[in-house]
Amino acid sequence: MKITIVVGGRWHAFDLARQLQSHGHLHRLITNYPRWYVTRWGIPAEKVVSLPLTFWVIKAIYKIGGEALMMRYQWRVHNWFAQRAVNHLEGSELIHGWSQWSEPSLKWARNRGITTVLERSSAHILEQSRLLREEYERLGLHWPPTHPKIVAMELKEYKLCTSIAVPSRFVERTFREKGVNITRLNRNALGVNLKQFEPPKEPPSPPIEVGLKVVYAGALSVQKGVPDLLNGFHTANLPNSTLTLLGGCTKELKPLLDAQPESVKRLGHRPQTELVRHYQTAHCFVIASIQEGMAMVQMQALACGLPIICSEHTGGEDLLRLQGAKGKLSNQGIAEFPAGFVVPIHKPEAIAYCLQRLQREPELWKGMREAALELANSELNWSAYGARAISHYNSLLEAK
Repeated sequence: MKITIVVGGRWHAFDLARQLQSHGHLHRLITNYPRWYVTRWGIPAEKVVSLPLTFWVIKAIYKIGGEALMMRYQWRVHNWFAQRAVNHLEGSELIHGWSQWSEPSLKWARNRGITTVLERSSAHILEQSRLLREEYERLGLHWPPTHPKIVAMELKEYKLCTSIAVPSRFVERTFREKGVNITRLNRNALGVNLKQFEPPKEPPSPPIEVGLKVVYAGALSVQKGVPDLLNGFHTANLPNSTLTLLGGCTKELKPLLDAQPESVKRLGHRPQTELVRHYQTAHCFVIASIQEGMAMVQMQALACGLPIICSEHTGGEDLLRLQGAKGKLSNQGIAEFPAGFVVPIHKPEAIAYCLQRLQREPELWKGMREAALELANSELNWSAYGARAISHYNSLLEAK
């Protein structure tokens, strides 16, 4: 197969490209990242088409005016890349494009009878907008809406593509609820670099002895459910417990984060190479996102032996289900799996309950830690993700 990836950014596209290259299927990777950066993934320079102007423009916009300014110019930036990417598709047998960056490429492919896959890493864009609008309103904050032309572009992409790749049951459900036929959806959980993220040589002392050490990595934002995470941690009220936050702080949550006690440690954005050290010294990982397709930090945490506590809108349930387990439902809508818990959104009391159990039940924590490591070693590598993606491509091409 000759597969071309179109992505205005990075996400997990470079990991997919590396897998396709290893199997001899990568025709081209079209991105706005500089070519020298992409080759760090083991992708040959001659396979990379770099359109870097939007990469530097986006960085400049964020530096000047942050997310609010970026939302104003989002469509122009995306459209500039998308219109130029279409000039580099010749020779492709299948095109895998990222949503909001691929409309011209999908049109080009449809006119030539070429199969296409659209990657959508978050909820259906209309459901994403609804969830975020309501969350900002719930917190009394101003919601910066997605540019209407971006919404229109993405809705067109949904119709133009042959298949839509989604990372989780949550995302799949939002598309089905919007009328997309299940036969057009392909769910494929993401992976993690098991050479970079691994457990410590010696596990930390049990939380019942030293206090529960909780870690979170990601943007400190409304979308990531940080207010519910903080509320849940404080509601648990566990002696000697700490919550370490690894990620940059958004403007709207700065007052809340500045008011946190010493038990909440803010370390700012940390490089990937440093994250593993914080995972290895923690007891569990918690993420309470309001919406996202599959938070990759969850795979990183599991690979380091951390039980996870995640909201139902993070893709974490899909990871925990990879062991074949069906979550055991308990009070407050909590689903308990061998390697962690899934909680409803907007339920900090459910987060607190899970934290209390991990602190007070040493055998539960130990068992979940062992299950996390077993899960990571068997199911969470990029090779497994790539194999599932290639199998899907083959089925699409055979069906033509």
